[in-house]
Amino acid sequence: MDVEIAYPPGSGNRAVALLIAAALAALAYAFPLPGIPEAGRRLTAILMVVGTLWIAEVIPLAVTALLGPSLAVLFGVAPAARAFASFGNPIIMLFIGSFLLAKATFKHRLNERIAYRVLSLGLLKNDPTRAFVFLGLTTAILSAWMSNTATTAMMLPVAQSVLLAMVPPTGGRVPRTYAAALMLIVAYSASIGGLFTPIGTPPNLIGLGLIQQATGQRVSFVSWIRQVFPVAAVVLLLMMGYFAYIFRSEKIALVYDRSQMVKRYAALGRWRTVERRVIAALLVTISLWIFPPLVKLVHEAGGRFVDTHLPESVVPLLVAAFLFWLKTGDGQDRPILSVTDLGEIDWPVIVLFAGGMCLGGLMIESGMAKALGETLASYVPPGSTSLLVLVFCLLAITVSETTSNTASANMVIPVVMAVTAQVGGDAVGLGLAATVACTFGFMLPVSTPTNAMAYSTGYVTQAQMIRYGVVLDVIGALLLSLWFGWLL
Repeated sequence: MDVEIAYPPGSGNRAVALLIAAALAALAYAFPLPGIPEAGRRLTAILMVVGTLWIAEVIPLAVTALLGPSLAVLFGVAPAARAFASFGNPIIMLFIGSFLLAKATFKHRLNERIAYRVLSLGLLKNDPTRAFVFLGLTTAILSAWMSNTATTAMMLPVAQSVLLAMVPPTGGRVPRTYAAALMLIVAYSASIGGLFTPIGTPPNLIGLGLIQQATGQRVSFVSWIRQVFPVAAVVLLLMMGYFAYIFRSEKIALVYDRSQMVKRYAALGRWRTVERRVIAALLVTISLWIFPPLVKLVHEAGGRFVDTHLPESVVPLLVAAFLFWLKTGDGQDRPILSVTDLGEIDWPVIVLFAGGMCLGGLMIESGMAKALGETLASYVPPGSTSLLVLVFCLLAITVSETTSNTASANMVIPVVMAVTAQVGGDAVGLGLAATVACTFGFMLPVSTPTNAMAYSTGYVTQAQMIRYGVVLDVIGALLLSLWFGWLL
């Protein structure tokens, strides 16, 4: 999951951004796409405004997402009930329930216990490379179920503890390349780990929602694991191998003091009752997500019944609701989750997600998507699935480097769906590839909040992030092209 961090620009920048947005909207309306209906023409102008404001971050991203469907109602593109229909999409409920479970994990420090336990394993010995790899793996696994930004915020201090464990008590020089790699592997692993599950980061659910709107096909939890997890895991391993190669010259002088992690884990004390209950809730949720497809293998009708009455969107809500009743078990009469926790989940991200889905749905209903697809189809090479994937992935990565992952998913996926409808190909598979690529923003501190947090530690320079990030972006685009080209 991903949380957006907005840095308000100055008043001069705001005025320029608004002028650019107005100019682009006027041009889009004055020079419409061939064959586009009037409603689509108006929506195109609205999207120029929304896209510009998303990139410039003149106002918070979530507010811009609300502005889009509001303008659509104001200018007669669609009535309010249709313009805001996506706020009632079951995927929104999946988002809310998942955020509540992540809140319980973070609130009761279960993630911290898991991190220090992994880093104190005897398997690591005193090897700095093993410490590096296990730090990345732990971050990725946690980020598959939690906010990418929250995971990074928790794991960066752990990474700094690992770094200090490399420096002798008598003092010494901090290994510069290893230090940068250690901070970046936390940020990048949090982003890649978000691809392990459909709920790992907002672009995943945005993509799934827009794919379902365009094709009527729902990508299940198990289908996501089968199609996306393998390539995400390979990208993560290649990323670790690349960084290990970079800091190979410093490794000779490094020794990992595992005993420091052992002490930190011991300081947490024995497993508390609340931690056991939270991890049990997570395991129940995962089991119920996997259960319907397994039932279908044994009994088709029974599997459909379970899938109808216990869909993926309902599971985390049921489990999270139970945590508002279940006590922590620490002697105090308080539940695991409270109303305060409900108010503290990432509602701006939820609003951003829902608003983006509203715009995606309007693109299809207004006829804009069809007109856009017909226009772009002549420029997109047909026939070669791998080449199509590469084109879409490069588009998604480029946009993601300049704006947030969630905003890029809202802008790119409808375009991919529109073009695919005209040139042919598997719309679901190509949409999934573009959805995954929206998370590959590794070059700049401003690309994602996780990048910005790693940069803020002072161990990473912008030149290092650009140099390493462009390599990882290229690796990601090529791997996605090969993998989804083979799948499709």
